[in-house]
Amino acid sequence: MYINRINSQTNFKAVNQKYFEWAKKDYSLGKNVSTEWIQRLRYDVFLFKEISRQDAIDTVNAVKKYMNKTDECLEDMIQIFKNPNP
Repeated sequence: MYINRINSQTNFKAVNQKYFEWAKKDYSLGKNVSTEWIQRLRYDVFLFKEISRQDAIDTVNAVKKYMNKTDECLEDMIQIFKNPNP
């Protein structure tokens, strides 16, 4: 899975481009991310282990920054990824 390294001036270490572009598309259509986006990201972190927790956190933070105004759903996702015992 392609991970894009981010400029050191930000707090992000790596953002998964697949999920970031998908979120941008969702946002352009409905001003939020889809439930499918949320589930797939969680599956890739916890079930398939294709994305590290930190990369998922960085991706969600980048999406939040892109969207400017988000609901508590993305905050909840970050807490889930930070929790050592999901």
